[in-house]
Amino acid sequence: MARILKFHKLLALAILGVLCLPGFLVPAKQNEVPDAFRQAQKLQAEGKLQEAAQAYQDFLKSHPDDASGLNGLGSVLVNLKQYREGIAAYKRALAIRPGVSALELNLGLAYFKSGEFEFALQPLRDVVRAEPNNLQARTLLGMSLYGTSRFQEAALDLEIVAHQEPDNSQLLFTLAQCYLASHQRDQRQKALEIFKKLERDNPHSAATHMLLGEALDASGRTQEAIREFEAAAKANPVPPDVHFAIGYLYWKTKRFDQAMKAFQTELKDSPNNARAMAYLADIFVRRQEVQQALPLLQKATGMDKGIRIAYLNLGIVYTHKREFQKAIEALKAAVRLDPSQTDAHYRLAMAYNAAGQEAEARAELKKLNRIHAKSALDFKQKVSGHSPPPETDRP
Repeated sequence: MARILKFHKLLALAILGVLCLPGFLVPAKQNEVPDAFRQAQKLQAEGKLQEAAQAYQDFLKSHPDDASGLNGLGSVLVNLKQYREGIAAYKRALAIRPGVSALELNLGLAYFKSGEFEFALQPLRDVVRAEPNNLQARTLLGMSLYGTSRFQEAALDLEIVAHQEPDNSQLLFTLAQCYLASHQRDQRQKALEIFKKLERDNPHSAATHMLLGEALDASGRTQEAIREFEAAAKANPVPPDVHFAIGYLYWKTKRFDQAMKAFQTELKDSPNNARAMAYLADIFVRRQEVQQALPLLQKATGMDKGIRIAYLNLGIVYTHKREFQKAIEALKAAVRLDPSQTDAHYRLAMAYNAAGQEAEARAELKKLNRIHAKSALDFKQKVSGHSPPPETDRP
């Protein structure tokens, strides 16, 4: 389910805008502040950002090594979404006054706002190392780690902030997603507890219902997950992918009539949802209604090259139509997307054989036998408590 609901990470990062910090000014000694600098600060405080940027630039012409002026300019430029220029100003200020936490924090924030999470990590780590109790820096560090998919590391920092801010719903929302994305059982339970708290606090939040549903599904509680997604579907506006998620859960539990209705509803709202097309087509293929499946599969694979089930079913349909070369190409694509799955290897071998390509069919069956042998060895090793030996002959 985590692979299917791709929206949730972007959703969390969008929500985190409320946690972004204003630019911090590094104050110069008040009796030494030039009038031009004071004017730039005044314009900035009044929200006249373009005028403030010009005022800071004018000030820096006569004071090129003033870190406070560079910091002010950087703050204004970042607020104007001129991130590259703002980052350059902060870097120049840090070259003049290295190790100043406020400058490091601003630089990390600028990288974060620009979406360059990897580059945000070092300056934010420097701030947290120097000021362990700086919750603003630790929050941004956790969010940046989240943005680089380092979920377990992100959780460690966000847990510290959450302990101090237990009612910060945006923070808890992302912490729970870190737990969920770690794919560890104890972490999933922590995610469930947070999502349930968020749901109690805001019972009409579609996003919370969807993420709670995802956590429940990951814990094997599929029926409860369906109820959460159905609750999300009643929200206004209806979140993207919610009917697909409901359909997928019904599909997974082989309740194909309900799954079909959900996929059709998703396609009514989102006609270009390639995954909904692929899974709806899978139901048609299972019912041997290949003529209805074929246009859905062709459109789905044309829109998204990463849906294995679509290529697998396209191979099945083409084999049924005795268009074996088309079947072979589709099944080879399914194998490339996941070489460990036996179904595509088997059907590809059969398609090769039907096309008269006996050598290719034998080679594919050998790959299939190696996968079966490896699966049996892995199971035996798991039962005996020993780790399997390293692979030396991958199919």
